[in-house]
Amino acid sequence: MPDAATAASTPAPADLLVDLCRELAETADAVGEAARYASGLALGARLPATALARGGGRRLGWRTLLRTLTDPSGLGWAPRGRGVARAGRLAGMLTGRESLAVTVAVCGLRVRIRAARAARPELLDDPGAAAVLRAVEEGRQGEATRLFRGLMRDRGAGPAFSLLTPAFADILAWHALTDANPFNDHAGWQVATGRAVPADPLLGLGAAFRAFCDRGSGLPAGPSGPPPPDARPPRALAPPVPYAHPCPHPPRERPGSLRAHADALRTHAVRLRATAAAPAWRGRGTDMRTEVRTLAGRCARAADGFLLAAAQLGEGHRPL
Repeated sequence: MPDAATAASTPAPADLLVDLCRELAETADAVGEAARYASGLALGARLPATALARGGGRRLGWRTLLRTLTDPSGLGWAPRGRGVARAGRLAGMLTGRESLAVTVAVCGLRVRIRAARAARPELLDDPGAAAVLRAVEEGRQGEATRLFRGLMRDRGAGPAFSLLTPAFADILAWHALTDANPFNDHAGWQVATGRAVPADPLLGLGAAFRAFCDRGSGLPAGPSGPPPPDARPPRALAPPVPYAHPCPHPPRERPGSLRAHADALRTHAVRLRATAAAPAWRGRGTDMRTEVRTLAGRCARAADGFLLAAAQLGEGHRPL
């Protein structure tokens, strides 16, 4: 997947980057949900059975749907869900197949890290933070993660998190989505799309991502025995502040048909192009805008495949 950092002729201000990363997060979520719905249809039990038994339009529509789910110029390798779809997704991840949903999510994470850097230029004054952000800018997500964990080891988790908040979650999520381990992708996806599930939240992140971040050996053992008589009672700790990145979006209703998912993808393609073509971007982030337009084109191609499959399957005229 295209993880190389994008260069800009003039650095983009934080507000432009926030708008773009929010749109990329919403697009990644829409692509993932469209892939999940189409996978359940194409790799479930009902449609393949009827397509093989009856042939005709059903078989043609099924093949179109399978091609759309594996089109390198569209969704890439997109099986998602349970059963055969889950096995297919795992096989694709283990063989390094690229997924449009993950590519869009990773692009959004990179933009979010840039937004954090633009909003806090003083980060470059710290050698440790500057090294992490340089690795991010150059697309070296593995080294960025190693450097960040080195900061945690040398300075402690609290100071490291405070230094790079909120970029630390984005850096680790980027690494989770692009490393060779397929079993931590759900944690990275939570952060990339803004759909973290809080459970007694620490910084508002879901339990899966908290476990992913935790690399410590636990708190040191405290002194045993009763406290001295002149000891003051400990002050109550303030409740943790939820992690509220400006880019994530609120949950939305899921489309329930191929046509609805196609319409959603086409809408996001239009919005991505419009966001990248805004007058305020003139002279800024040329390579980034080119990448965003490419992703928009792939969303539109996937939408075309879904619409064709819907027509061949007779969606809207009889149940699939």
